[in-house]
Amino acid sequence: MPRPGQRDYSAARLTRHAVERFVERLGVAPEEAETALRAALKRTRRLGRNPENGAVAVLAVDRGKILVAIFQDESLLTVLTWPQFEPSLPEFGRAHLPRKRGRMIRRLTDDPSEQDPSPSDPPYPA
Repeated sequence: MPRPGQRDYSAARLTRHAVERFVERLGVAPEEAETALRAALKRTRRLGRNPENGAVAVLAVDRGKILVAIFQDESLLTVLTWPQFEPSLPEFGRAHLPRKRGRMIRRLTDDPSEQDPSPSDPPYPA
């Protein structure tokens, strides 16, 4: 189960185009592309929505590489790298880069089973 603020898109329909772009842009072997893409889509962070066509952009991480997946309805349309997506930010309702991008990416890659220490716990052994 994803953390609060994250979404699981791993059950979405993958188009052949999206899988091919994933292989091309992230250097994944074609035979393991669908499995790796579904694993990356288990923990995503929504970046924005294009009001013209209803497409949704989500941020994901695969093996330490950042990717942006574009969904429309229940289908994954394409996969982009961050530099390819960055010029399209205004189309998805974002005028600026997301704040604290590093923290957002760390939250996608951290193990969700690890519990954050409670505020009353000291950061060092007593």
